[in-house]
Amino acid sequence: MKKPKTVKRYCPYCKKHTEHKVSDVKTRGKRGALKEGQRRHQRRGGIKGYGGYPQPKMEKGKRYGAKTTKKTNLKYTCTVCKKAHSQRAGVRTKKLVIG
Repeated sequence: MKKPKTVKRYCPYCKKHTEHKVSDVKTRGKRGALKEGQRRHQRRGGIKGYGGYPQPKMEKGKRYGAKTTKKTNLKYTCTVCKKAHSQRAGVRTKKLVIG
């Protein structure tokens, strides 16, 4: 999916349509230490060997019901007030190209 670098959108802070810069929100890294509840969940029997889950994880594909794409998470920054806001709902795409 191709998106332009700038888009004219409604800014909820300026309360009018202004030019916005489009950027992709990067996924954050995993947290280092697990929370106590998750560590307790893994300690209790029968769930070792499956990555901490009671059953094997689903494989990708139509038969298993796992998704093959991620939803886009775009951030729009107003060029007038410099405040950023995100879109309401993302669209499923395999690849996102901005520019």
